Parts: sequence; C-alpha cells; structure tokens
Amino acid sequence: MSHLIGNIYWLFVTLPDHFYPFANEINGRRIRGMRSYQKAVARALKKNGAGRMGYKLTLYRQTFHFAGSIIFIVLATFLAKNFFGSEVALYFLLYTAIVALTFQEFYLHPKRYGQHLKKGVIDWSFWVLPILFYIYV
Repeated sequence: MSHLIGNIYWLFVTLPDHFYPFANEINGRRIRGMRSYQKAVARALKKNGAGRMGYKLTLYRQTFHFAGSIIFIVLATFLAKNFFGSEVALYFLLYTAIVALTFQEFYLHPKRYGQHLKKGVIDWSFWVLPILFYIYV
C-alpha cells in the first residue's frame, strides 16, 4: 500500500516534467516532454550550480503549483459541500493541506531531495498563498 502511495505521490511530483512543452535536441532529434525537461534541468544545473534551475524552469514549475492549488481548492470545496455538507469540513481540508504542504516543502523535500530553502519558500508560496487568499476572502 505504501508503495502505491509513493508511486502516486511521485506521479504528481513529476507531472510538470511529463508535459514539458519546450523542445530540446537529443541525439539529433527534437524531443519534448520528460526527456526534454531532464535535458533542460541538466543544462540549468551545469550553468547555475546545484539546486538552481534558473528562472525559466522555476516559472514553469510554479505555474503547475499554482494550478494545483486552484484545483485543490475547487476539489476541497466540492467535497466539503457535497459529501460533508459543512463549512467546517472545508476549512479543515484547507488547513490540513497547508500543514501537509509546509511539512513537505520545509522538511520532506530538503531531507529527501536536498531542496534549497529558497525553492521551498517559492514552492510553498505558490501552493499556500492561493489557499490562504481563498480562506480569507
């Protein structure tokens, strides 16, 4: 069961990699998607140093984080309204997500992937600020 959860988690973590729309040349062929993304990351790390992907790749990934946050808000609102019938459930889901994202970005990712604090703050902001905005508006 934990292996399945790990695979689902990894799918979500690598989702932007699979949909990378920008082409890179690999072995004389223009490639998009995962292999193109991996080449772009390798090029950025070589140019900028370990843990620094550069502005283009960071912006690309943050677009997915922001979209994921919006999708989560819509899903949590739908679940709270249609299955739990409670405003309390909505706020519980949203605050639980904030706690989980905080744990992920500031403990799990630095420990498991060596993620820099700056990247964690940026990722956390693109996930959590839309949720907080929704809660307070």
